[in-house]
Amino acid sequence: MTDPAPSRPWKFTMVMGIVLMALGAFIGVRPLFTHFAVLTGARWLDITFALVFLLRGWMNVKTAQRRRAG
Repeated sequence: MTDPAPSRPWKFTMVMGIVLMALGAFIGVRPLFTHFAVLTGARWLDITFALVFLLRGWMNVKTAQRRRAG
């Protein structure tokens, strides 16, 4: 039986993970360079977005590494 949802190539997953982690780092570090200005209007929302992007990016990178090895 064939796989109903073919997996994405590991390179695409790796690139998306790196982009998400870079975006999360940018959102997290941005207040230090803009005199603590917030991006979304609330500091807690900026922190939440930064953490979500960092976590999702890390998960993508780990998945890509497993696919490449396997």
